[in-house]
This record gives sequence, structure tokens and C-alpha cells, in this order.
Amino acid sequence: MSMQRGQYRKSAQRREEIVEAAFAVFARSGYVASSVSEIAREVGMSQPGLLHHFDGKPALLQAVLEKRDAKAQQMIAGKAGIDVFRALVEISAESQQQRGMVQLYTILSAEATNSAHPAHEYFVRRSRLIVTEMAQAFETARERRQLNPGVSPLQAALESVAFTEGLQLLWLQGFVEVDLGEQARTFFNRYFCEPL
Repeated sequence: MSMQRGQYRKSAQRREEIVEAAFAVFARSGYVASSVSEIAREVGMSQPGLLHHFDGKPALLQAVLEKRDAKAQQMIAGKAGIDVFRALVEISAESQQQRGMVQLYTILSAEATNSAHPAHEYFVRRSRLIVTEMAQAFETARERRQLNPGVSPLQAALESVAFTEGLQLLWLQGFVEVDLGEQARTFFNRYFCEPL
């Protein structure tokens, strides 16, 4: 029994190493230009060995996206109201250091508007979750009298998601030189009685 637990722990650790390697490769090269063999080399194993843990590149992609989301959730965990938006500013600032990952997310979110895309359901769930959680944070800010009068929490959430994702796209295109964190802070500040 303890041997099985030890094997499971090693397997879980190996999967985590593979996801870290996939994260690095996707962030560096993007999804399309990356290969399973490149990820296997990054983690120091054979391609068949890697495929023992993951069914292929789409499964690795899902794991990487979930890991990216988990990091963001950790930064937001335990926060409410205006503090959620302070954390979102930090997340935006960190995104500026991960161009490949932002590019990967942007491309995939557009591709996944096709209902046949393997990541379609993931992006639909994620978008709904983000808007819902952001609207709740605006609502909590209103209850705490931190929100400017007349601001609709749902409308503000929709505008915020559209702004941050649109700004990332402009940044990726090189259309404007921006500081993602500071631009997000400036945008969110329009909703609150006190600055972030």
C-alpha cells in the first residue's frame, strides 16, 4: 500500500514537472510552434514517456491553462470587494512578463469560439466564472460603500473583462506601448471611491 502511495506521489510529481515544462515551452514558443517532443526534451524524458502521463498536446494545453488559472486564483483567494481589483492589477502586471502565455491565451480564446474546438467548453466556463466573480467583487465593493454611485456590478464586470483582454491584444500587436498593470489600475479606479 505504501509503495503504491509512493508511486502515485512520484507520478504526480512527474506530471507537475511536465506541466511546468509545457508552460515554459508554450510561453516561449506559443502553442502552434511547440511540439510534444520539445516539451519532453525540456523535462528530460522521451516523448513516449511523456505520453504515458498526458494523452497529447491538447491535454498538456488544458493542464497549462488550468495551472495559469490556479496561479491567478491564488492571488485572489481570500480577497473581496476592492481588494480583488488590487490583485487583478498585480495579475495584469505579471502578464506583461509572460508574452508567450498571453499570446497563447489570446489565440486560443479566439479559436475556441468555434464550438468544435477542444478548448471551447473550457473558455466558455472560464469567461462565465470570471464575469460572475468580478460582478460579485463589484457588488461587495458597493455593500462596503467603496463603489461609485450608479455603477452596475454586472456592467462593470463585462466592461472590465473587455478592457483587460482588449488591452492585452493591443499590447501583443505592438499597437501601443502600455504598462498592463498601470492601465488596469487606471481603468478600475473609475469605478471606486478610493484609488487602488
